[in-house]
Amino acid sequence: MECSKCKVAILNGDEREHKRKILCEDCYIDVLSPAKFCDPWADYAAKSFVEKNSNIAFSDNQSIIIKVLKEYGEVEPIILIDKLKDQISAEDGERECAALHRMGKITIENNDGKIILKLK
Repeated sequence: MECSKCKVAILNGDEREHKRKILCEDCYIDVLSPAKFCDPWADYAAKSFVEKNSNIAFSDNQSIIIKVLKEYGEVEPIILIDKLKDQISAEDGERECAALHRMGKITIENNDGKIILKLK
């Protein structure tokens, strides 16, 4: 059996079904918990945590995203995905960008109809 989203082989009994599609556990989690950029409670919690913990350690994926943003200054999400395609999946990158945005480390701006990500 294989995942209908990522095409990875799934052991019998480990499959998950969602909207009549067979998914692996990772894809099932991605479908059930997509990244949300507009979540006031998560924004408050993340900013409070950062204020109280100034020496915050970033995840490996977050560090990679910050490195790319330092190198390029500002990028469109599609360009960031392209730069990170060999290191981070698009879904994980979106989730990590949402977390970095909540922590106040990056900004997401609409610049003449273009979405731009950049470091704060």
